[in-house]
Amino acid sequence: MFRFPVVAALLASCIAFGVASVPAAYAQSVAPAPVAPQPLPSPAPLEPSPLPAVSASATPAATGRRLAAFALDADRIAFYSGRYIVGADGNVRVSLGDGTRVTGDTFFEDLRLNRFVIAGNVRVEAAGKTTEGAAFSEYFDFDRAYFVPLLSEPDRWTFAAGDYAHPLLGRQMPGDTFFLPDLAGERVFLYAKRAVIDPNQSVRFTPARINFGLTFVPFPSYFLNFSPNPNFAQNALAGAFADGPLDFAGGRHGLATAHLRYDSVDKIFPAYEQHLVSDNSYVVASVNPLTRPQKQYNLLLYDRISPGLQAQVALQENAFQHDFAQPLSATAYQNLLVTGSLPHSYLQLSSVTTFDSLLAVPQRCNLTTRTGCYYGDPSHPFFPQHPNSTTLNWVGFRHQLRDLPVTFQLRSAYGQSVDSVNRETQLGGVPTNNVFFKSVGIDLTTRSFTLVPDRTGRHRDVYLTASYDKQRTFFSVGPHSTDIARGVVSLTKLISPELTVLASYTNTQTADDYGKLQRSVYPGYAAVYVNPSFPTLRYVVPGGFFGFSTSRSFNQQIVFTPNGLLTFTGGLRENRD
Repeated sequence: MFRFPVVAALLASCIAFGVASVPAAYAQSVAPAPVAPQPLPSPAPLEPSPLPAVSASATPAATGRRLAAFALDADRIAFYSGRYIVGADGNVRVSLGDGTRVTGDTFFEDLRLNRFVIAGNVRVEAAGKTTEGAAFSEYFDFDRAYFVPLLSEPDRWTFAAGDYAHPLLGRQMPGDTFFLPDLAGERVFLYAKRAVIDPNQSVRFTPARINFGLTFVPFPSYFLNFSPNPNFAQNALAGAFADGPLDFAGGRHGLATAHLRYDSVDKIFPAYEQHLVSDNSYVVASVNPLTRPQKQYNLLLYDRISPGLQAQVALQENAFQHDFAQPLSATAYQNLLVTGSLPHSYLQLSSVTTFDSLLAVPQRCNLTTRTGCYYGDPSHPFFPQHPNSTTLNWVGFRHQLRDLPVTFQLRSAYGQSVDSVNRETQLGGVPTNNVFFKSVGIDLTTRSFTLVPDRTGRHRDVYLTASYDKQRTFFSVGPHSTDIARGVVSLTKLISPELTVLASYTNTQTADDYGKLQRSVYPGYAAVYVNPSFPTLRYVVPGGFFGFSTSRSFNQQIVFTPNGLLTFTGGLRENRD
């Protein structure tokens, strides 16, 4: 039996992330004994001190410290999601990745700017001594820390590359080094007592009280991922009407998310999604729903092997199983895409395989008579088919057609369809499991023309665009070829910055051509087709149809966007076959 071990892998990944996300430096760092502050007055006049030599006194532990996660503890920690700011008040304690400890009254970090500031009764414990001050600021992107010490004379210190033993005295600081943001009126997303912040990556809040509008709901933890890595944005979940995600575990290369979802079939149900990412690859797995018999397992894999070569795989299994026991039915779908760049074009290999059943043949099943071929009851039938279609596509880049306002794009493909069970009969009467096909196509598109200019100068012109696409496919079972041609003409009118009106006409011509044997395939008499799934729905194939058709579509659409959060769309379409 072919099964994806999704559940075990997801649980193992979740446990691994929960353990790996706790920096060991926090548990092992021990605060040095307090030492009386040593006044270090600056020389007069204040002159910027030269940067210390690279090997002056920076310890190996400081290497890469600006990328290390650090811990924040306070009486109250608040996260303002609208501005991505973490604020803390009361007994603020910061433990940096290299063991440095900074305490104070107030803390703010702008997660997007990647820097924080501590103000009020500040104490810095580093390099074997404790120094008191008024404010401390850390800029992770530049690996610079700025400090205002309490000395007999006013001074300002700069620490470079974590070298707290040799402060740079009297250095010029950025103008907003100790800026404290005004958060009056900002909505608090959650409160916590502790936060572990990984610069430019993530924050874990524990325990968390999340704002649900009417009240704050307690959770053991909340994990916020704000990494710039786009691979975290990949989605492996099935569609739903509503979704409430809760990121509860993760790290620099992973994210575990629990979901509470709703749709019209399963109503309210939980789901789970797991991300594993790097700069050039990702693995995303999901189970949806967790508490219903009909489950969908998805697994997405992607790897950018080189700048000009990438591969991706999409696997999906649909299983009917109670809890996670042996399923009564299980089908699967696999899609492999390998894309490689060429000069002014690219090649793409596509392989699609459908497994109509992943389970073994039922013992009582007679494949010849198709009796007894089900699991449990006839509502879970067994199908032995697993067809595969493999295609190699060549797609050219878009080029301008001489000096005309028209661009064109060429494409071609060669492929094979295989079905080990069902056989397609050639017109000569010879059955075959393999069908080969090849195709060529061209797409022509015009640039946007100003059909009716707006004389008022408010850029409310009427624009016209047109496109034409045609593809011909040849099959080894035949003689047989298909032609599909589609032409589109569109008009666009900008009524105002918020209101746009569109209209289009589409003409599609299809030709399923068997040459001299056309009448054998399409006899031309009227027939009635009954859908076995919906016996009351009957489709009439009119007499005189010989495999050639033309359809015309008229479409009108209006789009109203009053603001960036709301869009209204209305449309009217008329189709003529």
